[in-house]
Parts: sequence; structure tokens; C-alpha cells
Amino acid sequence: MGVDTAHLIWLNYKTTKICNIMSETNYSQLYQKLTKGLTQKTKDIFDRRFGVKTGEQETLESIGKSMDITRERVRQIEEAGFTFIKKQNKELLNQTFETLVSYFEAKGGFKKEDIALEEIGGKKTKPYVLFLLTLGNQFSRICAKKDFYSFWLTTQHPEVKIKETLGALVADISKQGSPLLKKDFSASFTLKSKLNKEALLSYLEVSKRIQENKEGKIGLIDWPEIKPRGVRDRAFLVFKKHQKPLHFTKVAEMIDELEYNLPNKKTYPQTVHNELIKDARFVLVGRGTYALQEWGYNPGTIKDVITKVLGNKKEALHKDEIVKEVLLQRMVAKNTVLMNLNNKKYFQKDEAGKYLLRKTQTA
Repeated sequence: MGVDTAHLIWLNYKTTKICNIMSETNYSQLYQKLTKGLTQKTKDIFDRRFGVKTGEQETLESIGKSMDITRERVRQIEEAGFTFIKKQNKELLNQTFETLVSYFEAKGGFKKEDIALEEIGGKKTKPYVLFLLTLGNQFSRICAKKDFYSFWLTTQHPEVKIKETLGALVADISKQGSPLLKKDFSASFTLKSKLNKEALLSYLEVSKRIQENKEGKIGLIDWPEIKPRGVRDRAFLVFKKHQKPLHFTKVAEMIDELEYNLPNKKTYPQTVHNELIKDARFVLVGRGTYALQEWGYNPGTIKDVITKVLGNKKEALHKDEIVKEVLLQRMVAKNTVLMNLNNKKYFQKDEAGKYLLRKTQTA
């Protein structure tokens, strides 16, 4: 058994044990026990600060106004209450904090706030868990910024290091250039970043720049495959999924079928047609039928495609060769190609009956 495998088994065992302890903890009773002995005023402040009764947290400012005291005075009362609780409940808090620290360690040292609160105690106990994390000196809350959501960490894992790793992860995904299925992403980046799966998951959850799409693929949020913005990007996703040319009416239909559009909003075929025409990612390859340029399709008319075929070959070609090449690029009838090939302004025959560009034309 390798060192990494043994570590993973130990980590899974420890995580399971921690989860069992947390699931058996009655956080409401724990809160009542810890706040026993506080003055009613201090207890009321704690209840309101952590949303114990209403589920909504209140600011020091709003509490101060309702109690006709200053914001600073509310903070002082709160701080004095914390000090009292820590002094009166050392053993109980040591056990509680040890479990919470173990939870965060198993997650890579930090966790997105809303997920941590729910995983530790469940939906109904969030106020009590938030109270405990705020009470413990072992934990710090990092406010949401442009690139990440708010999260909690243990003091053993510096905020700077987490932010650096998060930035490096975004840079690695950017170099990858395209979305990966979650399992492939996990296999690739756990090895590259030397993070275990739980830690990697914590980074994915906390990042505002990394996201998973409906197909279970992970990439950067500014990639159209991850977060489509408008009809063009949604159409692009349809083509990427279908992997073959489609009529614009089918594209409109599939945008709604695959739920790429906003809820209860219909995608109209003509809108799709209008948007595809204006976007260089799409090439008209037949009557109302489009393909992605990245598949090797070139924009332009049939005449343009023939010109490119002859220009690339740099030699005269038999009409059947030209037709074959053009039909790889366009979904049209053979006669349509031949009709364009007979345009003497652009193409001419040699003595062998093969076609080449007129010398006045360039590829």
C-alpha cells in the first residue's frame, strides 16, 4: 500500500469519525449551556448577532440603535460575554473546538462559509455553529472578495497561502484551455497541486472564477462552455455537445431542451439565426445550417471555398477532387459546386481539363 493511499484511508476514517461526532451534537443545547449565566442583555445581543431566533444576523449598529446604546458599547458587551463563556467552559470548549478544527483540517484547512455551517450542524443549527466559530480563537472568517466567497479557516492555514493556491489553481485551469469532467479534473489537479480531493473541493467551492456546468465539466466562469452569456454562447454549447453541423431551428430547439436558456424563457429560431450570422465562431455551411469554425470549416461563399482549396493545393485539380474537398466544408449539392467552378472570372482549365486559379486571382 502506497503512502498516498494509506493517507487517504486514514483521512476518510478521520472524516467519518468527525462527521459522526458532529451529527450527534445538539448545538442548540450546547449554545444554551454556554450562554447560561450571562445577563439577559448580553444573551439578547448574542441571539440577535447570530440570528438564533429569527435566522437573520443583526449588525452591531442596528442592535445599538434599538437598545439606545452605541455600536462600540454593543461590541464591548459581546466581547465581555465571550470572555465569560471561555472562562466558565474551558473543558467543554476544548472538546468542541478540537472537533471543529479536525473538520477543517479534513477539508484542507478551510471551507466556504455556507457549506461549512450546514455540514457541521445542518440547516437549522447554522446560528449556533456560527456562534462557536466566532467564539473560538482557532478560527477566522475571511470576507468575500472579487475572486472568492466568504470562508472560514483555522489559524494553522494562513489566509495568504490559501489565496496563493487559489490563484495558482485558476492559472492552471486557464492553461488547460477547455473544461474537464469533474473526475478528470480531480485526477489531474490533485496530482499537479498536491492537494487531496477534499482540499481541492474546498478550493472549487470557494472560488468565484471556477465553476461546474450542467454537463459536470469544470472550467473558468468566463468561458462560454461554463457560463453562457446570451444566445450566441448557448448556441456554442449546443454545437460543442452535438459535435456536428445543425440547422438554426434545431439549435433553438436544443437550447431549450438542454435548459441552457433562462427558466420559462423560449428561444426563437430567427433570433438564433441572426446571432449565428454575426459571430465568427460559426460558419454557414448549408441552407440555414451552421458549424463551428474550430472544426475546420472556413467562412465564405462556395466560390471562396473553391479558391481556398485550389490555393492550398497549389496545383491544378480534377473537378471531382474539388467537389470532394468543397463538400467537406459545405452541405450543398454537387451541381452547386460545379456551377461555381465554371465561373471563368476566377477559375480556368488547363490542357488536361483540370482546374486552377486564374493568374489574376489570389488564393
